[in-house]
Amino acid sequence: MSHVKITIRFPLATSFHTTGNRRRLGVDKTLALSTEGVPVLPATTIKGFLRDCAETLLRTWAQRVCLPPTPMTMCSEKNLCMVCQIFGNPRHTSPLRFRDGQFVQKPDIMERSGVSISRSRRAALPQRLFFLETTDPQPGEVVATIEGDFADTELARQATALIVLAARSGFAIGAGRTRGLGWLERDKMRVESRIDDEQVENSLIEQYAHLWSEGKHVVENQT
Repeated sequence: MSHVKITIRFPLATSFHTTGNRRRLGVDKTLALSTEGVPVLPATTIKGFLRDCAETLLRTWAQRVCLPPTPMTMCSEKNLCMVCQIFGNPRHTSPLRFRDGQFVQKPDIMERSGVSISRSRRAALPQRLFFLETTDPQPGEVVATIEGDFADTELARQATALIVLAARSGFAIGAGRTRGLGWLERDKMRVESRIDDEQVENSLIEQYAHLWSEGKHVVENQT
């Protein structure tokens, strides 16, 4: 077994929002909070962000990727694409465990208004004003940890490389990205990765990126 541990530091440049399950009078979409009442970057949001970025990269490099989120268009358990091997699907459990991201400094919670937009008409919809909670405009850095165990060492290496590349490629995380929420300072993104407690060098990450971009060396189903 190969143990993978990845720490990602998300440098947020704008206010952030991911909808939580609280109810608050006068607010349509509340911010996701921890049990201590502190804003967090939910593990599900981190996983979805990384999976989406990974799929985009692999498709750009003409690698095989299924079509989530509909189960019928995703991989079968015996023929998993690399994304499904790493992130899982309804038929296969991911070997990785994603944890909620924690803000380095507790951000303030603010309210802001918005209006629903018709994408087809490119105009505001009548009587569709809403209010949502966000962090303050400079929420700072969020630290997230991902860990997991892979039976195959090569898959562990490729999973690490793909997650690092995916994290570096994203420009925004969370809800309301088209409204300017959750934008990242990509030049300040920091990712630290270890396999069996040994640091993974950037040269290995770039090696896989080069091979994949040439349509080569995607690991076969090792699950």
